[in-house]
Amino acid sequence: MKTTKLLILTCALSLNTVFAQEKTEKDPDSPRLTEHSKPAVTLGEISSLQSKVLNKTIPLSIHLPENYDSSRKTYPVLYMLGSDYRARFAMLASTLDYMGEGRIPEMILIGIDLPEGNRILLPTRDQDTTIPDNYINFFETELIPYVDNNYRAAPFKVLFGGSNSGFFSVYTLLNNPLLFNGYFASSPSLSNISTELQQKIKSGPLKTLSENRFLHIIYSDDEGLTNHVSEFTRVLADHKPESFTYRVDELVNQGHVPAMDFTQFLLALYPDFKPFNFRKNLESLDKVKQHFDRLSKRYGYEIKTPISVIFDLGYVTIRSKNLIAAEEIFQYSLEVYPEEKDSYLGMGLLHQTQGQLENAKVMYEKALTIDPDFSLAKRWLQRL
Repeated sequence: MKTTKLLILTCALSLNTVFAQEKTEKDPDSPRLTEHSKPAVTLGEISSLQSKVLNKTIPLSIHLPENYDSSRKTYPVLYMLGSDYRARFAMLASTLDYMGEGRIPEMILIGIDLPEGNRILLPTRDQDTTIPDNYINFFETELIPYVDNNYRAAPFKVLFGGSNSGFFSVYTLLNNPLLFNGYFASSPSLSNISTELQQKIKSGPLKTLSENRFLHIIYSDDEGLTNHVSEFTRVLADHKPESFTYRVDELVNQGHVPAMDFTQFLLALYPDFKPFNFRKNLESLDKVKQHFDRLSKRYGYEIKTPISVIFDLGYVTIRSKNLIAAEEIFQYSLEVYPEEKDSYLGMGLLHQTQGQLENAKVMYEKALTIDPDFSLAKRWLQRL
């Protein structure tokens, strides 16, 4: 059925193109469709990993930050269970792109397809946990080492799952809490082996945890999970170690695996990533750098001051007429991000404000060398 719909859609698009061409020939002033070689949006690539632990090939969906190839940074990694649900994977990938460096750090997204369905991550009816235990082993001994060896992965990992995959996220936390730094569980099926889960809280590896770990559960009040989540978190509150923090959000009438869960997960994980409003309170470069140094210590990996924050600070500093401070800001930007177009755009604006038009031209042209379609650099260059 899907193939038939795709064929019909393809034929319709082809006919529309023919009609548009005929109309153009008759009316040369009519708008024309322009074909482009690059897609408007790219969501990643399909890969796979041969697993000896699971004795099968695991399909993977991989989405990298937009400037991954040109940057030198390392990135935290978010592992998503069930990326064969393509609409959900697309939602996560686009959310990471949209929020990256504005509200949260940019992240690598690794999707683990579950073609047999996410029920495979549950214990069997006789409460046999062999398969979910094997998947934990797969993550620890095969997938995470593979990602660390093939991508610039920072030592900060998050596991995301919904429904039965959400159960697996909680189950992994209770059995191997050091495997990930954060655990996201959307509408987790906590009715499965609930007694065993509670016993794991009381006497399992989580009990002796000394490193910081974070669990966030989100569900809706209309899906019958309230009592299960409440009982689970009651036991968790009574027995959790000091280094462990958790958060539970019950939404109203949002259905199973609420659509807005992922955004809330990310904002809770990085609640104060970018607290600045330079147009209201102009801060010094040192104070901004100190903030991201503190974040680096909290999360255990280097979080560089984002280029968007540096540019915003420099731009507002220029507008405030403090050109000496602005030069320090954009010089720092060039040192930290020599591969970023915004570093050269900012320095170009500074030179233009200083009346050094030739130097400004060089900077704008350098930005366009990095990105020939950089419209802002084009406009500012034309105004010189």
